[in-house]
Amino acid sequence: MQSKNKKLLFKKFIYYLIGFAPLIITLFVYPYIPEQVPSYYTTVGEIANWDHKGKVLIIPFLLAVFTYFKPRVFVEKFEAELEDKVSNAATMLFLISINLLSMLELSTSLKGADFLSKFNFYNLLSSIICFVFIFLGYIFSNCTRNSTFCIKIPIHLMDDDVWQKIHHNLGSYWMSSSIVFLPIGIICGNHYILCLLVLEILLIILIPLFIAYYYIKNYKKVKKS
Repeated sequence: MQSKNKKLLFKKFIYYLIGFAPLIITLFVYPYIPEQVPSYYTTVGEIANWDHKGKVLIIPFLLAVFTYFKPRVFVEKFEAELEDKVSNAATMLFLISINLLSMLELSTSLKGADFLSKFNFYNLLSSIICFVFIFLGYIFSNCTRNSTFCIKIPIHLMDDDVWQKIHHNLGSYWMSSSIVFLPIGIICGNHYILCLLVLEILLIILIPLFIAYYYIKNYKKVKKS
């Protein structure tokens, strides 16, 4: 019982740490931010408009408000049941995504045009793909037939064991492959990042889905015969 309470407190600590981190970091570096920061960019990545530096506080402040009130509004329990795991994973993915957005805005505010000259959109896209499929992989490994995120297969076409096997294998593959690609996508540069994106789309998205599709198709044929 005591270990369960410690685990619950640790989950809450991580939740609030991630939720309040952008506001704390932004307030810490706020005095060093120039009075005017980029607020709008053209399609080619040039700064088209400037705004007061106070705008960098908006996203971190809203995230802190969400973090504080969400457990009270949605009665977040932080328990270890399957559906609670999926709910917690979705919440953590949202918090991490807003953290990255906030840090990106803070970096552009501190460095302005210098940051844009070094920023590579394809590195960001590669990271987004990996984060999404880490999240989906976690969900598929823990989902049930009633989950929002799952392959909706009619129950009379697939028994529970095969359905669970497909989701567990897909989930494990998505998580492991995305974790491998994530650091490579962050440090990869020049034209290599485009090749990496093609590999990610093939190895993380297309090939696993085709394998699952043909596995289900063959299973249905065997069942009919």
